[in-house]
Amino acid sequence: MDPRLLQALDQWDLRSPQRLAGDAGARRYFRVEHSSLGTAIVVIYPLGPAGKVPHAYDDFRTLQKYLDPVILVPTILQEDSEHGLLLLEDLGDTTLEQRLMEHPEEEIQWAHRIATMNKNFLGILTEGAPEGVFFMNRSFDVPKFEFEWNYCKKHFFQDFLQADIPKWLDRILEDVHQSLSQRARFFTHRDFHVRNLMVRGDRLVCIDFQDARRGPATYDLASIVFDGYWDWSKEARGAILQKAQDELGWSQQDLWEELTLSGIQRNFKALGTFGYQFLHRKKNQFAPSILRTLIHCKYHFERLNLGEGVTLMHRLARQAEGQLSKLGAFGGDDKTGSAK
Repeated sequence: MDPRLLQALDQWDLRSPQRLAGDAGARRYFRVEHSSLGTAIVVIYPLGPAGKVPHAYDDFRTLQKYLDPVILVPTILQEDSEHGLLLLEDLGDTTLEQRLMEHPEEEIQWAHRIATMNKNFLGILTEGAPEGVFFMNRSFDVPKFEFEWNYCKKHFFQDFLQADIPKWLDRILEDVHQSLSQRARFFTHRDFHVRNLMVRGDRLVCIDFQDARRGPATYDLASIVFDGYWDWSKEARGAILQKAQDELGWSQQDLWEELTLSGIQRNFKALGTFGYQFLHRKKNQFAPSILRTLIHCKYHFERLNLGEGVTLMHRLARQAEGQLSKLGAFGGDDKTGSAK
């Protein structure tokens, strides 16, 4: 057994560790028996050179303390900063995606909860951020956007589709990146989707927020309403959008102008992740997300009246379906994963 896991069990009086799938990062998660709570989650962060605890450890702790008074986040039960260990409350295994699949009739009530959470990102959590705090000092700038686009080109277009990228699409993304980077003034979760929201009783708990940064007002909005994991009804999507529009005080036209740009950037970023997770990590559950996200991209280009973009998305969808069929996309039973 891992010495650090043994240390956590011993110092916090825990028993019976069970490894969990975790997310796409290098952190490891174990469900353990807790004497008073029933169960809890041990998180083990990877150590760097000379056993140094990574910045991500302190990032999570700092952001948890910042977010906790405003939105529901996992409670930190114990900390061991010397060894990169955390003990968190156990939120169970029900993501919002799973809850919606089992109870689609609840979609509107959860959409309103999401809308309020996003309103708080745009409002109090943006306005209340301490001057110079690390998560507002890092932003969605042009180099960050270019890194994500290059990741998409490598893992979705080159490796998964084995397709060339039209030069005009590179130029479009360059313009999108320039425009969005100039609008990066708001607190953003950075990976706001239905697999990063946990349902625990009547609570909707936000997780995986350690990469939060300054970004456009519509970044998280695009991430959730153009989610690769869930197709929102028109009514539910409208509720989420309206709350954001009211908070920002923007016209519907202004909201959609930026939201379409954010949607293009976010969805192409997600395609890179989905391609990598499906092809290289053999996670078949990302197959539907690839097709759903290509549909989102088609609608973005329709809103821009860019016919060649719409045509390209139709072609890429056919190619993707062919690749998924060829590679046996729906033959596996693995159901873990997160789009990071």
